[in-house]
Amino acid sequence: MDTPLPDNLQGLMTHLRGLGVRLRADGDRLALDAPKGAIDADLATLIRRYKDDLLRTVARAGEVRATGSGIPAAAPAESYPLSAAQQRLYFTALLDPEVTTYNILDVFRIDGPADPDRLERTLRAMVDRHEGFRTAFDLRGDDPVMRVLPDVAFHLERVRAPEFTPERSGEFVRPFELTEAPLLRAWWVEVRTDLSYLITDKHHLVFDGGSRAVFARDFVRAYLKEETPPLALGYKDYAVWQADGDGPEIRRMGAYWDEVFAERVDDPATVARAHPELWGTPPQRAHLDLGANTVEAVRRLCRERGSSLPMFLQAVWHTVLHGYSGQREIVVGHPVDVRAGAGLEGQIGLFVNTVPILSRPRPELPFMEYAQEIRDRIIAGLDNGRFPYDTVVDRASARRNVKEDPLVDAFFNVSHADGAGASPWERIGLREVPGDPRASLPELPCLACRFDLTLSVIELPRAIRLALECVTSLIDEKTVRGLTEALGEVVERVLADPGVTLGELVATHRPADRASEG
Repeated sequence: MDTPLPDNLQGLMTHLRGLGVRLRADGDRLALDAPKGAIDADLATLIRRYKDDLLRTVARAGEVRATGSGIPAAAPAESYPLSAAQQRLYFTALLDPEVTTYNILDVFRIDGPADPDRLERTLRAMVDRHEGFRTAFDLRGDDPVMRVLPDVAFHLERVRAPEFTPERSGEFVRPFELTEAPLLRAWWVEVRTDLSYLITDKHHLVFDGGSRAVFARDFVRAYLKEETPPLALGYKDYAVWQADGDGPEIRRMGAYWDEVFAERVDDPATVARAHPELWGTPPQRAHLDLGANTVEAVRRLCRERGSSLPMFLQAVWHTVLHGYSGQREIVVGHPVDVRAGAGLEGQIGLFVNTVPILSRPRPELPFMEYAQEIRDRIIAGLDNGRFPYDTVVDRASARRNVKEDPLVDAFFNVSHADGAGASPWERIGLREVPGDPRASLPELPCLACRFDLTLSVIELPRAIRLALECVTSLIDEKTVRGLTEALGEVVERVLADPGVTLGELVATHRPADRASEG
């Protein structure tokens, strides 16, 4: 397989749609219509693991169609509106146009003789295929717009540097001029005749984490001159669809979120509010590894209760946040790739959105019932995940003020460790340089966080890592470590007694207890 299999429901559905697989419910049986050879043994095992979650999603949607698209093509125009995520990022980038925070750098090693002319032709083909690379951004009055150019010049810069090492790749990064396309640069750096590097730099306005797999696949196909189906839609079509709040699908999604946040719990004793002046201070980090035996025990419990490991761990995260804050309402942001089910699976662009998962923990509620409530909210949230998060915030808050009434308390993210699975780059003799200097994709700034606290669930070869990061100084190092330890304690207590209640779980993690430790 070209890419590692996902370990979350949204990723699995995106993967299946990309393979042309159609799902339907036949009573309590999940039926699959798939092209010959699309489903191998590993994917079949993964589908069985998520069977109940897939059945619930299909039941809500009626039928998940791999080729279905709720997004029409936009009418030709001189310029188009930005998506909600682009608008947020665009104005942030304008505040300091000289920073390179949103430059996305990837480095590839080439062992043996290289053909820079062929690399340049391939990159030009990528610019021709993906309109994001041919997009420039302007202000028309107070409104940002994108202009999609029919063609742009692209050249691969060639450098002879015998002393070059991948650690020096950052020296090539410089700010993009957003009014000029392409928002893609590349360098071929020759160290010696049998060793060179390809470096690509993209702006986050036209490239996100999900774009990496698409870029790899299309680059390799273009390099090998393999036939590639044309793209029916472009990013501008998605942006126009999102801006049209009167479309039937967008109205349905908006009505769902209006219902979710129709009533807000009066929580006067919430934890510290967001302080933007503290953002950018050195982050506090801690992590905890769940061993293979613990992970298998959790998976077994999830199978028995009709859930999945990521959904279970998100319920653990909600529980710990409730225990530390004492809040009666917890909202955790869940980043999603909105390409799924919209005919956008082959697109490069900024398709990240935040799905706010709300829960109202009650002391008498058994944890596994609470986890099932959160599971149902996650599935429903993903079904409505293309609705712009900023619009959810605007509708949920009478007055959007990040110092007084942010919507999301923290974030939850699922990812894979570097190096998992085979890479499509190997087909053409390129090897990705892992880790630094290929920094992780920059997060979109979240102006709606009470404190910018993120739990990342990272699948390692024989373990699951729970990595906690706080990027403000609102929470000290000792508290971050305590939160991380509490995650492990909740997991172990639930495994020992699946009937344990939330009140019992949070009894040792009350705010007063943690405050006294400081």
